[in-house]
Amino acid sequence: MPHQKSPVLDLVQIAAMTAVLEAGKFLLNAIANVEVITVLLMVFTVHFGRRKTMCAALLFAGIECLWWGVSVWTVTYFYVWPILVFVTSLIQRKEDTLAYVITAGAFGFLFGMLCTLVTLVTAGWQAATAWWAAGIPYDLVHGFSNIVTTLLLFRPLLRALEKIA
Repeated sequence: MPHQKSPVLDLVQIAAMTAVLEAGKFLLNAIANVEVITVLLMVFTVHFGRRKTMCAALLFAGIECLWWGVSVWTVTYFYVWPILVFVTSLIQRKEDTLAYVITAGAFGFLFGMLCTLVTLVTAGWQAATAWWAAGIPYDLVHGFSNIVTTLLLFRPLLRALEKIA
């Protein structure tokens, strides 16, 4: 019997991805700019596709706003994480782990710059530049930690999802 698309299955997968993202966020909350959200979103995009993963990323952003309150950094999640999902969906080389590692590292290094868009709109160029410059050390940690977590986790997580499927 051919596999049919099920909206219920889609909802369950999106909910499960969102729950895993939230658990991953809380897991490493105590370590500044070290996270597994990047590698998880990349793995989810490769395995489940852009549409479902985009839904999970937006739900994750919404839950973060509910949990932490609406602020500059929580609002940025509504566009920063979807950018990662979109870029990941363009790679189209499931077996090329290096492409995902490079993407994850670049994303971490550029995270602060991407987040300054809200500050740029609300406070202007000087505030956005100051905010971004102050965060460069954190972006360096973010980029290098993304490289390490993606090197260590991308392939095993993808294989685990493929086995489950």
